[in-house]
Amino acid sequence: MAGTPDLITYADSNQADWQEFRPGSRRKVLYEDAGTGQVTMLVQWDAGYQMGVLEHHERDEHLYILAGTFVDEQRSSGPGTYILNRAGSEHQAHTPDGCTFLEVVPGRV
Repeated sequence: MAGTPDLITYADSNQADWQEFRPGSRRKVLYEDAGTGQVTMLVQWDAGYQMGVLEHHERDEHLYILAGTFVDEQRSSGPGTYILNRAGSEHQAHTPDGCTFLEVVPGRV
C-alpha cells in the first residue's frame, strides 16, 4: 500500500536559505507547526557563538550534531552525538569552533 501524500512531508535543505536567528546563529526550518510547537530545523553556529541566556525547555528537544563542537554544562559533543534535552531541563550552550546540528522539538499532541 502506498503512503498517503498528505501524511508525508519532504524538505530539501539545499533549497532552503539560512535565516539569521541571532547574531552568529542561523537556521533552516524544515518543518514547523505553530499550533503544536513542533519544529524540525538545521541550526548553524559560528565559532565562538554562545547562547545569551539560560534556555529552559518546555518540551523535549532532540539534537543531532552534524559538524563542529556543541558544548553545554554537561559535556562537549562532536559529530555523531545525539542529545535529548528533556522538558524541564536547562542549559546554556556554546561552540568554540562552530557547529551544525539537527534540532527536533516534537511539540504537543
